[in-house]
Amino acid sequence: MSQDKIKNVLFIMLDTLQFNYLGCYGNKEVKTPHLDKFAEEGFLFENAYSEGLPTIPVRRALLTGRYTLPYGGWRPLTTEDTSITDVLWCREVQTALVYDTPPMRLPKYGYSRGFDYVRFCNGHELDHETFSNVPLKEEFKGEDYLSPNWLKKNEDGEYDDSSKSLIREAECYLKQRQNWNSDADNYASVVISEADSWLKEKRNPERPFFLWLDSFDPHEPWDPPSVWENKPCPYNPDYEGNPLLLAPWTEIDGVMTEEECEHIRALYAEKVTLVDKWLGKLFDSLKAQGLWDNTMVIVTSDHGQPMGSGEHGHGLMRKCRPWPYEELVHVPLLVHAPGMEGGKRIESFVQNVDITATVLDGLGLGTDAVDETGHEGISTYDADDMHGISLLPVMRGETDTVRDFAIAGYYGMSWSIVDHDYSYIHWLQKEIDTDSMNKVFYDGSGSGGNAGAQSAKLEMKEDMWTCVPGAEVSVPQSDELYDRRKDPFQLNNIIESNPEKAKEMLQKLKLYIGELRTS
Repeated sequence: MSQDKIKNVLFIMLDTLQFNYLGCYGNKEVKTPHLDKFAEEGFLFENAYSEGLPTIPVRRALLTGRYTLPYGGWRPLTTEDTSITDVLWCREVQTALVYDTPPMRLPKYGYSRGFDYVRFCNGHELDHETFSNVPLKEEFKGEDYLSPNWLKKNEDGEYDDSSKSLIREAECYLKQRQNWNSDADNYASVVISEADSWLKEKRNPERPFFLWLDSFDPHEPWDPPSVWENKPCPYNPDYEGNPLLLAPWTEIDGVMTEEECEHIRALYAEKVTLVDKWLGKLFDSLKAQGLWDNTMVIVTSDHGQPMGSGEHGHGLMRKCRPWPYEELVHVPLLVHAPGMEGGKRIESFVQNVDITATVLDGLGLGTDAVDETGHEGISTYDADDMHGISLLPVMRGETDTVRDFAIAGYYGMSWSIVDHDYSYIHWLQKEIDTDSMNKVFYDGSGSGGNAGAQSAKLEMKEDMWTCVPGAEVSVPQSDELYDRRKDPFQLNNIIESNPEKAKEMLQKLKLYIGELRTS
């Protein structure tokens, strides 16, 4: 069904944005006025979940409108996949991708294929190696941006390999940051400005557009303006230690102090506020250009971020375990939809694949139109293959529910299911050799190599789930059940006292995964 008021779609991906760091999701401390206003006037989805993690599987799901969890993990697009740009090919809609998310640009992965315009902004994680040969000014030292507690020396007084790796990672970032002048130089600021430039100067104003803006911020490094201005972090002004750009790829117990964890959360919060500021500028620009009243704007994240212990996470500070806990899989989802009465909070469960269906529906390409996709006998899409459900009917109030539950996890490692009352985590792998995992992913090269081709050949046994060579596949030894209403942060596993409910949740999870495998 075509939406009369919607001509264009702007899709905004904010990597590693934990939903409860936004004021509109209940945070009373972190300042996010622009996204809060955006939510107040539009639609806020209270139960949006990414199903297959982390970075690449989520984007694969968004590009194709298909779940990834039952099928594969960190993989390239193949000629068998139909992406949203394949669907829009030979149609009136012009497409653009403006991004600084390096995993999305991995060689041979093809995640930018089919876009009419592509602009990649260099420098973020993985791509920071681009600047490895740039001279670093003497006043900048990697050690000064890390905690001394994390850096260990051997008997010869030299840093061990783990410490050297962390220092080098920090120094690669410093090589680009040493000439920082203002917050306009931050990653999010640059990529948002580039997207605005396309809107103002490069698009054809006579044609509808689909713009995918993919910001890797607020992903680490945690480098908001206070770090470069040598000022106290506004969310932790009394902290006196080094700025903490990065954290070790380990569990925090015995490695990081609570003071350090608290400061990283403060830096992260400041970075969230910075992203909000620059999105506010983009929203103002859309209005000034006369685009606000005919452009659907969707804001979401691929996943959250473990930020310590207790209510902050499950003992991690970086995504180095395949653990689909709430702090990681529950994501923000906000929508501005012209022609619809906003100001609504929607409780229904939704998944990231539903965004793809919503974009196509908003552009007037519902199931019937998509069935007709192709050119001179070249078929590019079978509508029955899409798992996503358009969110426009629930936004219009035509229905109350999109889904009764959500699934999430890491392919071949963990599955989980979440409904209004309970969440259940099922661990598929109890132990796996980490070196073998890295060899499969990196093809023994340590830099990507033919990992995509190898992982694409895997079926249900996957030895790869993240792009981090120091990560481990370490998981609890038994499944977990949580009372979602009483224990939203999943701190009290009640599986032993509720075996029947656990059995019911596991059966529902396995049935759903099984159904997806046949589709």
